[in-house]
Amino acid sequence: MKRAVVVYLDNKIDQLKMFRCLYASFKHIQSPDTDLVVFGEDDTLIIVPDDCIKVAIQPDRKFSNYPYIHSLACLAKKEADFTEDYDYLLRSDVDTFLTPAWNNFYPKEYTVGKGQYADQAGVKLKIKETATLFKLKHRGWHNIGSTHYGQAKLVRDVSRIASEITKHLILAVFKDTSGTWPGWYKGVSSMYALEIATNHLLENISTDHHSLDFPSTSVNSIHKNPHIHCWHTDQVFSKFAYLNGEYDQYEPHQLNATSIREYCLKIALEAKGIFKI
Repeated sequence: MKRAVVVYLDNKIDQLKMFRCLYASFKHIQSPDTDLVVFGEDDTLIIVPDDCIKVAIQPDRKFSNYPYIHSLACLAKKEADFTEDYDYLLRSDVDTFLTPAWNNFYPKEYTVGKGQYADQAGVKLKIKETATLFKLKHRGWHNIGSTHYGQAKLVRDVSRIASEITKHLILAVFKDTSGTWPGWYKGVSSMYALEIATNHLLENISTDHHSLDFPSTSVNSIHKNPHIHCWHTDQVFSKFAYLNGEYDQYEPHQLNATSIREYCLKIALEAKGIFKI
C-alpha cells in the first residue's frame, strides 16, 4: 500500500506557515506508507523540506486572483502523472493537520469531506445547469467538501474535470460579476466544479465529515478523526489566532495533545522551529 497527501503551496506567508503545521503533523504521525507531495513554484519549493516530494509547476497567471484553482490544476498536469503510482491520494488544503488516526484510515469508498456552499435551491439549480452544459451527470450530491481521498487515478480525474469547469466559471460565468454569498458566488467556483466532477465520475461516495475536514476546535481524541481542517473560528485552535501570534504564550509541553484542539496547538507551536520561512 502506497499513499500520498497532495497539496499545492502558494508562496504566501500565511500559506507557508500553515503548511509548516501540516508538515509537522505528517512527521509526528510517522506514517509508514504515506508521502507528502507538494506542488508549487521553484521559489516556494526551496523552502519545503527535502523529505517531501517536491514538484515544480508554473501556475496559469490568468487565475492569479483565484488561487484555489491551483490545487486542482496541479493534478491535471503531466508533472503529476507519477501520482498514479500510488494506491490512494488525499487531495488536501494546506491549513490542515494529520492525526495518528490517519495510519488506520483505509475506507473502501471514495471519500470526501462536507462543504457548505450549496444550501440554497437556486445554487443547486445553477450547479446542475453547469453540469448539463458540460454534458456531465449530476446524481444529486451537494455540499461536497474540498478534501478528496480515493484511488489515485480517480482523484486525478476528478481534479482534471473540476479544473476545466472552474476555468469556465471564472472566465465566463463570473467574468463581470462575483455574485453574492451565500448565493451563486465566484469565491466558491472550485467547490461547484468539484461537486460536478464527483457526481459525474463516481457511482458511490462516502461523505465522511468525521474523517475528513474535521474541525480543529474539537475536544475529540486524536485517535478518532484522521484529517483536521482549520475553519473560520476564534476558538482554539484558530489558524487566525495562531498566525497573529495569539498563542505564543503557550509552551508545547504544557498541552494535552490527546485532544484535537490542543494537538493542533502543540503541533503548530512546535512547527515554528522546524524550518525557516
